[in-house]
Amino acid sequence: MIPPAENGTLLVIDDEPDNLRLAVEILRDKGLEILSARDGVAGLQIAARLRPDLILLDIRMPGLDGFEVCRRLKQDSATRRIPVIFLTALDQFEDKSLGFEVGGVDYMTKPFDARELLLRVNSQLRLTRRLAELEDRLDSRAEAACAAIPEVLDRPLAMLIRARDRLLENLAEPPDLSTLARQCGTNRTSLQRLFRSHLGASVFGYVREQRLLRARSLLEQGGHTLDAAAEAVGYRNGRDLARAFKQRFGVTPGTLSRRS
Repeated sequence: MIPPAENGTLLVIDDEPDNLRLAVEILRDKGLEILSARDGVAGLQIAARLRPDLILLDIRMPGLDGFEVCRRLKQDSATRRIPVIFLTALDQFEDKSLGFEVGGVDYMTKPFDARELLLRVNSQLRLTRRLAELEDRLDSRAEAACAAIPEVLDRPLAMLIRARDRLLENLAEPPDLSTLARQCGTNRTSLQRLFRSHLGASVFGYVREQRLLRARSLLEQGGHTLDAAAEAVGYRNGRDLARAFKQRFGVTPGTLSRRS
């Protein structure tokens, strides 16, 4: 059974749209607005003009390939927040690796299952929208929000921001759930509910995602062994990190470090 879709606008950039026609029709039938472009230049123009909520981007296109399109999207302040899911052929690990380096958030291998595509699209739409709302509200308050969050934001949002910041301060040894809830003036159940409703993940799920994202950044920058990166983000050893990394990103950590 294919789940319902989140509301939003999806831009598909692919020079062979027939490959996606069935999936696109399913997404449209589920309520998503679908935009399309047959090449990277047109895709960039549509993205800048219409600001879609999510982009599905084919890697292998004539002219501007998907990597270059993503780079330009991330360099433009008007489009840098739009999440990009890359479309790549099966087992092209180098494509997946470089896709994360240039700013992609996920990938789908061709051919793909329509239900899996919708689940990934939903996840990114939900997470990106909620994070963007949080950041926009913080930015709009500028220094006043940093100085007195409880006074300028509603209390649940203030607690969520405080909890997020506590977790990001030390991903290697974050406070346990009871301690974190107490520090934020709430309880375990309420804090879990806040994370799930605003960020689409449990507290543990959010920490796990941030650990893997930070590990990926450390390995891409170079200068960190796998064990060192694991220690920096709170994994017991490089083997455990590698297993979780491969499950999340579809490539081994060694693939990224070799590109550094």
